[in-house]
Amino acid sequence: MKKGLGPLRLLYKIYVGIIYIIVGFILLPFMMVLLRGEKKYARAHSFKKIWSKIIAVLGCIRVKVEYQGQFPKEGPYVICANHASYLDIILMPLIIPDTFMFLGKAEVLKWPIVNAFFKRGIDIPVYRDSVKRVKECIDLAEIGIKEGRAIAIFPEGTMSTDGKLMRFKNGAFVLAKNCNVPIVPLTFQNNWMMFSDHLDFLGPARPGIARMVVHEPIETTNKDLVSLREETFEVINKALLEYEASRK
Repeated sequence: MKKGLGPLRLLYKIYVGIIYIIVGFILLPFMMVLLRGEKKYARAHSFKKIWSKIIAVLGCIRVKVEYQGQFPKEGPYVICANHASYLDIILMPLIIPDTFMFLGKAEVLKWPIVNAFFKRGIDIPVYRDSVKRVKECIDLAEIGIKEGRAIAIFPEGTMSTDGKLMRFKNGAFVLAKNCNVPIVPLTFQNNWMMFSDHLDFLGPARPGIARMVVHEPIETTNKDLVSLREETFEVINKALLEYEASRK
């Protein structure tokens, strides 16, 4: 950590947290009313985009996306992204063009405001305390895909603290193969340097350019689970390594 920057980083984290809370509470009454019925998914996507955009603008965060591929224009898909910052969750709606269901660990139910999306069936909490409950989450995701929605997952299953990619779990790839839909790898290249874990009070935190890469979709037909998982890992990790090399 650079000498003297710790207090500034803490102040920036507090500032972004205040934005998150204030904007969320302004939108919450509308969410409570409108996140119902058949149109709740499209409305939720709009709410997320508005919320994300306001946080990005007021937090002085500019999103720069490199499109090495495009999101499929027809049919649902599974988005697999690396996870090393809470910015990943905040900025994801600005990148994904279609309505999607986010699979996140059940701890997010403790987050104020954002838990409204999970409690109304927009997103899916993953309970990892039993195999049965994990399967129930996958089943809900399969229903979402069959209804035409994309699914977003962090296949690492947790958040990295140093930006390095961790081993992938199988859930996202089982889901994609069961539903026979493509995987869209998504790399968040530097979010971890812009906003680290909120409990790391003096850890990296700053405004700037959030750099992301949307990769070519990976078809799941005629691929076994292991090769699909490893191919996705390599695609995301390559973009991370390339960015790290460009900084030296």
